[in-house]
Amino acid sequence: MESALALLARRPHDFLDEWPREPEVHHGDPAALAALLTVEDIDRLIGDQGLPGSSVTMTRDNVMARPGSLMTDDLSAFPGAAGAVDPRRVGAHLRSGHTLLLMGLHRSWQPLTHFCRLLSAELGHPLYAHAFLTPPKSQGFAHHWDTEAVFIAQTSGHKTWELHAPVLPDPLPRHRWGRVPVPPAERARYEKGEPFLRVRLAPGDVLFVPRGWIHNGYAEDGASLHVSLGVLQFTRHWLLERLVDLAAETPEFRTALAPRLNGRGLDGELDDVTGRFARWLTDLDIERFAPTLRAEQLRAQSGPRRPAVSSAIGALDGADAVTYAAGSVLATSDGDDGGVVLHLGDHDLQVPAPAARMVTRLTSRPGEVLRAAEIAESIGPDLLRELIDEGVVHPV
Repeated sequence: MESALALLARRPHDFLDEWPREPEVHHGDPAALAALLTVEDIDRLIGDQGLPGSSVTMTRDNVMARPGSLMTDDLSAFPGAAGAVDPRRVGAHLRSGHTLLLMGLHRSWQPLTHFCRLLSAELGHPLYAHAFLTPPKSQGFAHHWDTEAVFIAQTSGHKTWELHAPVLPDPLPRHRWGRVPVPPAERARYEKGEPFLRVRLAPGDVLFVPRGWIHNGYAEDGASLHVSLGVLQFTRHWLLERLVDLAAETPEFRTALAPRLNGRGLDGELDDVTGRFARWLTDLDIERFAPTLRAEQLRAQSGPRRPAVSSAIGALDGADAVTYAAGSVLATSDGDDGGVVLHLGDHDLQVPAPAARMVTRLTSRPGEVLRAAEIAESIGPDLLRELIDEGVVHPV
């Protein structure tokens, strides 16, 4: 599989063994990062009205632009239609020092869609891609922390970042910035104290910010464009939540607590429930529970890019050769009677035993081009068509 992580991390193999506990800077390939998104690409997205208004906003010094202030209902093709972003209003906000924020580009911009699919397949965690375009001598957001681990990939210009150790290590979504009280001494530490790291990112640089680390970024002598790749990490707490959900299928945990609860207090009930839960965990059949959990983890990631329209109109018929679409198969497992199961995220694809060897060869060698006739002879034309329809392989 192509490695997206190699573009973002100094030591990708070490990174895959364990999440870094401290920020890291990687000096990468400026051209490779620029291929993900440029200022010209943003002009195209905004100017061609290719983004819904809900995915575009602007901010300056932690103050968001007024809802609707970037929108227009004056579309030449559809007069009276609402929901389009007005490029002139975006330009005016940029000139006044606002940062442009494009959200959810992992769904709408093909280079990032492909890259995020590869990265998610490597990490095994879902993620998103947002872009931030900051004018010179401006700042969109001041000190804050995120509840996601973030790769900040600088694609154009420069941006200076100051990072401080967490107030709350490894925050969960419920611990978002602004929801957790920050003691005055802690606030003074990151607002007035010396940062753990100060770095000026140039094109090609990538800053990894672990969850909870306080960061403060600003543009100085020129405009800055970076892509934030937020990794929505599964946590031990997520596993515990799933165990509690599973326990709800056991009748004893659905039983009401005793009446006259005000007079009784909860101590006895808490002792009883924790004891029951401990015994339930001891008897839990992990092997039966794990596949359900595994399926949920895979479903949270992006599925393959499927050529539904091209396939439906026959545009892919008669392909001479095919190649594996890297990142389309998130994992594989043994199927029935010697077959193999391809886990595609939103669902699984069963491959029968006679075809398993060829399909395994095909999906383990990204970039290798194989003759369609050779594959069809080995696995059958129907399965080859299904692999194409599912986006696992594509014609070349």
